[in-house]
Formats: sequence, structure tokens, C-alpha cells
Amino acid sequence: MLRHIVMFSCKDIESRDDIRNGLSILTQIPHAQKLEVAFNEKVDQLGNDIEVIVYGEFADVEALRAYKAHPLYQESIDRVRPIRDMRVAADYTVESAATTAL
Repeated sequence: MLRHIVMFSCKDIESRDDIRNGLSILTQIPHAQKLEVAFNEKVDQLGNDIEVIVYGEFADVEALRAYKAHPLYQESIDRVRPIRDMRVAADYTVESAATTAL
């Protein structure tokens, strides 16, 4: 399984809802096993630049590629890119993740 995490900051805080709504389009794409779009609750006292998070789980890299090739993915980009500031993405294979101290 592949986990895909993308974090966004806003150009201005008033666009926060519009960013989440634009990213929520992604939940209609069928290739993810799980896809969530949420506001950062900013519980951590440091590094609170991130406003919206996308969390996805995919069977494999091919499923992630199919997700990104879907027309709704481009629709989401077209809505969100003009109003977001920073975008940071990370992907990792669950089976290769450390789950105990080395």
C-alpha cells in the first residue's frame, strides 16, 4: 500500500474553505482506497503554516498514477492552484515504514 500526503498553505486565510472545497473533489475519484481532506487542527505549537491536508491510501503506484490522470484531479488543481500558496507532498510504501525503534 502507498500513502500519499499533501499539505497546502493559503495565500490568504479567507481562501481556506475554498481550498478544502476544491480539494474535496478528489474524494470522487475511484482509485483511492481511502481519501480524506481536512483542515490542520494546529495542535502542534510549531510549524503551523499548513492549512489543509489531503491524505490518501492507494493499492500501489499505478493506482496513484490513475488517480492523478483522472479528469477530476485536473479540475481540483484548476480550482485550488490560484488560491493556495505552498504545496508539499510525500509518498511512502507502508510495508517499508519503520514501525518499531531500530
